[in-house]
Amino acid sequence: MKSTQKAQGRVLLATWTKEPFQPVRLYYAIPDSAFVTKKLKTLKCMIEVPPERCWQWLFDAEAASLRFPGGYDDVPEEKRPIVLGRIRFPKDHGMTLEINSIQRAIEGAKFFGPRLGPEVVAMRVRVVNRCFAADEGPLAELMKTLDRDVGVIDPRETEAALTREIEGARTKEEARRHFEEFCKRKVESKDDVPMVEDFPLAPEEETPDFKHLDTTLKFRFIHAYEHWRGNTHLTLSKIIVSTIEKGFRTRKG
Repeated sequence: MKSTQKAQGRVLLATWTKEPFQPVRLYYAIPDSAFVTKKLKTLKCMIEVPPERCWQWLFDAEAASLRFPGGYDDVPEEKRPIVLGRIRFPKDHGMTLEINSIQRAIEGAKFFGPRLGPEVVAMRVRVVNRCFAADEGPLAELMKTLDRDVGVIDPRETEAALTREIEGARTKEEARRHFEEFCKRKVESKDDVPMVEDFPLAPEEETPDFKHLDTTLKFRFIHAYEHWRGNTHLTLSKIIVSTIEKGFRTRKG
């Protein structure tokens, strides 16, 4: 890990590949652990570490060409190969990929998707919705925040509320007005995502390049980084709605 960027006198904790440190864990449904380990053994960038009961995903070999803010050549030679993430099997039909940045989580999903095959399905994600200062503690301790005060979220509840909001509309214009009013209430609400957020993904809707996961996690990164900069009044809902509105204005312009 390295330190970079200052905000309010604090130094932002970042990875060797220059992304802000932000723990993420992806949860997968798998046929069984043997099915996955057989495939992991064919990858030179994966090594089994029995003392840690995990497989380390290294920034090397097949993974060396992955794109991060900092590339392979930006990592000091004495630090190579760095560990991008860790795969574990907490249960026989379950797998986790634990990584310490949003960008690595996205790249990890894209990397392992085609290599492990369609039988291995990303079902849930857990993310720490904050950035960290360089002096907040050892990396191993900071990763443990993934399991502290977890708030389990079900986005389907919001979708159901929106459906109820617009289902009585008689025209498209009325439906649009109900949608805008719903978004306005969400923006004006002070409710925000929990510090540690756990929520389901929608694998049946995901694209081969994990576009939905990409968007979902990048919004969490923007939220965390804005709070790091001191803009704590910005909730995730405000950020999402603001981005959508900017997109509408850009298309109209």
